[in-house]
Amino acid sequence: METKLAASLRNALSSRAIIIRNIALLDDPVAMRAESDNLAKQEKTYADAYAALQKVFSTEPSTTDRERQLMEQIKTDENATVPLMAKALKLGVDNQAAEAVKVLITEVRPKQAAWIKSLTDLAELEEAQNEQAASAARETYNGLRAFTIATMIFAVVVGILGATLIARSILKQLGAEPSEAQSVARDIANGDLTAVVRLRNGDGSSLMASIEQMRFQLNVIAHGIKSAAETISVASGQIAQGNFDLSQRTEEQAASLEETAASMEELTTAVRQNTEHASEARRLSLGASEIAATGSEAFSRVVATMDRISASWEKMSDIIGVIEGIAFQTNILALNAAVEAARAGEQGRGFAVVASEVRSLAQRSAVASKEIKELIGESVSHVGAGSELVANAGQQMANIVSSVRRFSEIMGSIATASTEQTTGIEQINTAMVQMDQVTQQNAALVEEASAAAQSLSQQASGLLKVVSIFKVRNDKGAAGALVNPVPAIS
Repeated sequence: METKLAASLRNALSSRAIIIRNIALLDDPVAMRAESDNLAKQEKTYADAYAALQKVFSTEPSTTDRERQLMEQIKTDENATVPLMAKALKLGVDNQAAEAVKVLITEVRPKQAAWIKSLTDLAELEEAQNEQAASAARETYNGLRAFTIATMIFAVVVGILGATLIARSILKQLGAEPSEAQSVARDIANGDLTAVVRLRNGDGSSLMASIEQMRFQLNVIAHGIKSAAETISVASGQIAQGNFDLSQRTEEQAASLEETAASMEELTTAVRQNTEHASEARRLSLGASEIAATGSEAFSRVVATMDRISASWEKMSDIIGVIEGIAFQTNILALNAAVEAARAGEQGRGFAVVASEVRSLAQRSAVASKEIKELIGESVSHVGAGSELVANAGQQMANIVSSVRRFSEIMGSIATASTEQTTGIEQINTAMVQMDQVTQQNAALVEEASAAAQSLSQQASGLLKVVSIFKVRNDKGAAGALVNPVPAIS
């Protein structure tokens, strides 16, 4: 990277000198402006490359004193040359080509040569350092390759020895050939627990010994599971049969209770209706009693009214007597008036007519009063007879009221007894309903228990089928075989 930056500095410096020369020789403003822009780009390229190189040298620990000296020299040459280049550039821009060329040749060129030499020395120094680094890297690579080859050979030898030791250790830990262990494990996996495991003398910790212990334990477990499954199957069958019988009896009991509950419900309905009828009869008897009492009171009032009517008829008879007296007096007055009119002659004829009419009216009033008096007499006799009848009817109504009240009391007692009977029967009916519900629940529980027993029986049968895949043998002496295996191999 340092070599590339040094070359970039040198190329940028050469381009700057050429551009300044071109500007001094040109007289076209457009071309001069283009060269000026190119000069600014080259100056920026130089400044960027110098800053990057300065940063590398200031941060790299491997930077040498020679590199620092060359960087200082390059900066010194730059400070000495740039003002002269600016002078020549100004003369070229002012169209003083001869003076600009003279400055370039006599003043700028020597300084520029020293500047370029410093840049060239830096580039050559970096190239030499790169060559040294590449040579050192090649030597390091060759050494590492030889070391790697030796290490690989050593690792192969150690690996072979280790593999041999590991194989022996594995074979010892297996307790037999891998194929034999695989065969025994396959037989056990297939459910054959009758396989014979051959162990070495004193082998109690190898894989084959563990397999034999596993086979023995599985054999014991399979025996136990078979026995337990058979017992569970028989017991669950008995439980299922018992639950089935109990379920039938419970259903019969539930049906009987349901019929009894229905009968009690009908009886409750009948008693309730009787109670309602008794209550209705009591209500009607109370109404009849009230009506009879009201009738008795009415008859009493009728008797009193008849008495008052009789008294009124007597008063009317007296009044009729007065009217008869008035009619008699009127008749006498009319007679006297007629006599006086006759005496008056022609002048009293009109008065005589009036007196005659008054006398006729008085006579009719007397006749009418007599007839009314006779009618009143008959009415008084009739009213007296009616009063006696009303009095008798009132007595009978009082007797009826007493009887109705007694009947109402009896119906009240009947209604109370019917209500109590209804309450008792309803309580019995409620108890029967609760008993029916409990019986139904018991029937449901019995059915669930029966279903569970059947499921248990099926699961026990399934367990027997699963366990039947194991082939077992009598291993009463298998425990000793783990310590002193028979047969043994050497």
